[in-house]
Amino acid sequence: MDKDNYLFYRRNPPNRYASFNDQQRKIHSKERRFIARAFYLVALILPANFRQKPSRDLFRKTFESSATLCLIFYIVADFRNLFISVWILPIGLSFSQLFTTIFTITLRLTLLFKRRSVFTLMMRLQDVHSRTQSKKCLNQRPQLLAGACICYILPGVLQWYSMLLCVPGAEDEMRFYLEDIFFGWRTENKWANCAIVNLFDHFIANQEYVQSGLIIVLCWYLFGLMKRIVLSFVDISRDEYDLESLFALYLKFSKTIYQCISLSEQALSLLLLLLYGFMIFSIFNVTTFLMSIKLSRLPMSIVINEVTVFLVMITGFYLLSFQAIAIHDAAVRVKNSVCDTVSKSNSLDCDIKCLILTMATEFPSKVVVTGWGLFPLKRSFLSRTTSGIFTYAILLAQIGKEASK
Repeated sequence: MDKDNYLFYRRNPPNRYASFNDQQRKIHSKERRFIARAFYLVALILPANFRQKPSRDLFRKTFESSATLCLIFYIVADFRNLFISVWILPIGLSFSQLFTTIFTITLRLTLLFKRRSVFTLMMRLQDVHSRTQSKKCLNQRPQLLAGACICYILPGVLQWYSMLLCVPGAEDEMRFYLEDIFFGWRTENKWANCAIVNLFDHFIANQEYVQSGLIIVLCWYLFGLMKRIVLSFVDISRDEYDLESLFALYLKFSKTIYQCISLSEQALSLLLLLLYGFMIFSIFNVTTFLMSIKLSRLPMSIVINEVTVFLVMITGFYLLSFQAIAIHDAAVRVKNSVCDTVSKSNSLDCDIKCLILTMATEFPSKVVVTGWGLFPLKRSFLSRTTSGIFTYAILLAQIGKEASK
């Protein structure tokens, strides 16, 4: 028997095991294709580590490079505007806007560089998860589809705001906006200006918000697989009272989990650092803007836009955090389950008991997702970050009250 499959094969009849295995692999293949196609929306082809015809490879490079150059062009224009208005805007708003823009381009470049590692991680997690499914098949395409649709909420609101520039009477605003982006260039045709503004705004919104949203959905999916893989050992350990068998099973299981965590750190840790930076600075950017400007003077469309950005970023932040933290919580459940099994055992071999308990106690500390090694995603991270966001909001509110006196 294949030793890699022994852990899960031993408790299921061969026919049933093969049936669930094959069904789950087919489902994972469809989920993988869906994720790859979703990233086409942000001009990023994932994966890119398979052999392609020269013509397709040329198209891929042209497609991705053109989108990256357009984004760099927009960022240069944004930096210029920030430099011009740095003495007018509040320092907190300029600072948060600067880093939000930087994180936008670094997220794209990092994903382009890391996509092979991401694809390898996805394949590995799907393979291990398929072997752990012995009760029912799990299809997450509806959740992935819902996540992709949610990513388009904010671009939809921004597109509505851009279309308002095309209504009669807004010609001066549209010309000013176009000249501001394209370094003074504009056309004399109103509808040409309207088309350029809407297409460019839609592209930038995709790169800023759809791209980050799809990365959140991707990480949520991968962390969900990893959580279920870790939890799969809980049921097995509860029914195993032979300590030698439990020890052998645990060694095989922990080796697989540590490999998955290592692949995850290689593929996702830097992306997570940049993604959290983008979300937190986006939240700071919105709160600083709303606190430093009187809302009564703002058009309702801008208020709706800023509130939507805030809600989407907060939702993405907590959705991703809870899923990443659940991996460590699952490891804690495995530790408790193993310790409970050892305590119920009638074995007189104290050495193997101590060895199993020692390994189980160390297990949760090694099964944790990090942001490039700088911060572990545990419950303490969520509480500290949440308190920091609320503290920042309270300080802004106090500063706003003092400034209005």
